[in-house]
Amino acid sequence: MPSTSSPTTRPSRTRTRAGVSLLAVAATVLVPAAPAAAAPDGPVAATVTAPLVRFLPDWITTVEGAIVANSTVLVDYDPARLPTCRAQYAGGDAWSINVEYRVDGGTVQRQPVTQLDSNRKQAKVLASVPLAADAHEVELWFVSGDRAGCREYDSRYGANYRFPVAR
Repeated sequence: MPSTSSPTTRPSRTRTRAGVSLLAVAATVLVPAAPAAAAPDGPVAATVTAPLVRFLPDWITTVEGAIVANSTVLVDYDPARLPTCRAQYAGGDAWSINVEYRVDGGTVQRQPVTQLDSNRKQAKVLASVPLAADAHEVELWFVSGDRAGCREYDSRYGANYRFPVAR
């Protein structure tokens, strides 16, 4: 997944300081955030300015923050929502899940919400969906596929997940 880092952010590392949540570290890498400030006696804290849309395993969807034009939306998708397509090959996962999206009915684009880790197992990752300055609505759906040709969708039964974009 391409990252949009600014001069004030650093690439993610496998080690993190105690007390910094993985989500905060990932969000700092994916979107420009306010510069991190160190507390006098504590770890570095990051301020996440991008809205986060979560698709939880119990079929609940939450939005944290305001989805506004000319910004980026982070998508946190739980792979347990699409459990069927799970082919294996040579001891590793041979499947993936992507978010497909379009803004204002435009061109369909895709970002991964899972990627292979060092053990060749799929791990959840945040997707970053950019919104143009004139955006009014972002539409999301999820597609799981595997090496055996299995396809599975999470699309609110074809209606897709639609979110208004504030201006």
